[in-house]
Amino acid sequence: MDLTLTREDRDAAGCSPDAAGEAEEARGESFDRAAGARRAAHGSVVLIADMAREFGVSERALRLYEDKGLLRPPRRGRTRLYGARERRDLAMILKGKRLGFTLAEIADMLSSSGAAAPGADLALPPERIVAQIGFLERQRRDLDAAILALRQTHLRLLESARCAATA
Repeated sequence: MDLTLTREDRDAAGCSPDAAGEAEEARGESFDRAAGARRAAHGSVVLIADMAREFGVSERALRLYEDKGLLRPPRRGRTRLYGARERRDLAMILKGKRLGFTLAEIADMLSSSGAAAPGADLALPPERIVAQIGFLERQRRDLDAAILALRQTHLRLLESARCAATA
């Protein structure tokens, strides 16, 4: 899991082997991002910025998931290295969030799924699925009621404004 420039990286960047170090230093972070994007496309290890971009989340969110124990990327110094396992876990975290689960519930599901194969689903017993459906249906009813109340208020305000304008 070496993050130094490979011959392919140098060739892709148009560098001679002698100029590779100077070019990498001159390009700085933008060069590292391009290399990270190439590694992400090949399914290997990527840095936090590439992982965030790949999944459409912020780097802050990834750090939060790590703080909560949901992600455990290996590190080299202070650099987090995200691989296939972290991609799988992040996909499961995001799916759990879309389904309305809390991070604590998602943590339980991830620990229950253990070393599940890539593409595995969240570890959910049937009764938990039914309970979550009920919770989401109650939320939907509450949201529908709030939307209706706001529409009625809006209509009353428009009607009041119309009456005041004609008076």
